[in-house]
Amino acid sequence: MNNTTFRLMAIAIMLLLVFLASCAHTSTVRDYDGEIIMLEVDERQRVTINGIRQRIYLAGAHKESPLLLWLDGGPGGSEVAWVRSYLGALHTSFTVVCWDQRGTAGSYRTPKGSLTVHQYVQDVIALSELLCKQFGQEKIFLVGHSWGSVIGLLAAQKRADLYHAYIGAAQHINSMENDAIGWRMILDGAQAQGDGKTVKRMEKMGPPPYTKVNKDGSVSADGDAYYQVLKRLYHYSPSAPADRTFSSMKLFNAPEHTLGSKINLVRGLLRGVKVVYSQLAFLDMEEMVTSIECPLLVVNSRYDMTCVASISERWFDKVEAPGKRLLWLEESGHNGVFTQPVEFIGFLEREALPLTCKI
Repeated sequence: MNNTTFRLMAIAIMLLLVFLASCAHTSTVRDYDGEIIMLEVDERQRVTINGIRQRIYLAGAHKESPLLLWLDGGPGGSEVAWVRSYLGALHTSFTVVCWDQRGTAGSYRTPKGSLTVHQYVQDVIALSELLCKQFGQEKIFLVGHSWGSVIGLLAAQKRADLYHAYIGAAQHINSMENDAIGWRMILDGAQAQGDGKTVKRMEKMGPPPYTKVNKDGSVSADGDAYYQVLKRLYHYSPSAPADRTFSSMKLFNAPEHTLGSKINLVRGLLRGVKVVYSQLAFLDMEEMVTSIECPLLVVNSRYDMTCVASISERWFDKVEAPGKRLLWLEESGHNGVFTQPVEFIGFLEREALPLTCKI
């Protein structure tokens, strides 16, 4: 075999690998017993939401099932791989819609200036309206996880008429208090572990809020500083028993994503934390959302120190809603809906599904 032939074969193999990696398809969805769930709804769509082309992924066992729109954590995350693999049984009762929000994965190519909390909220509302129209349903269920719970709660407050219920999982409430607790936890943990480098950095930064002076003299939140806290948070969070069954790296292996989307998922997470998360610095849902006009379900995890569960519980006790329920996942941390799926799915089947009869 001469060098030219060898190079041509090598190029052909590389192109084939890229092609195979770029072929997107829906994940295999399984029930609690590991049996494959046959999907009557199995779609990957590119839709226009407020002028931006974005990706959504739909899967469900029955065409007549109520729609459940899942808002991923991040900012910049895409949880379709977690939803399909850890919450497979959820697809027997709901048609679960996963969505790459603007700026991430399949929806990455979005102007940086449009990555604002207000714009994400408007996107949630517009996508909810689109889904209702497409499936002929008057209302849908809305689930917000972590960062998704910020835009989900604000969307439900604005347009409660679109939702059977809003479901907040790892509900983020107060960034100032939340991040100060996280900073202290990291500092204490680093001191206990003898991590002098982290101790020095945390002491130099001090507790939040973090701000910076821009070239024009204006003051804004410092996304780089918040990134330094968030990237250390999981390491120093308390160990939750159920987390042993959870693989965060599945996030990057969704078969729904092409190779390009997987690359853009990483890019979106880095950009999202620095550009979007810092916008939450002075948002306080205890002041902004004192009531909501659709039923409210909240899922807290006992070991969650990312979106501190005690803050969420305090808000839940005060907020007014036409019916509200709180579920505690006792063995889990921040991703409790994925690490205790039986409890979470059972909660939705008991508390959410009956609400479809009350339109």
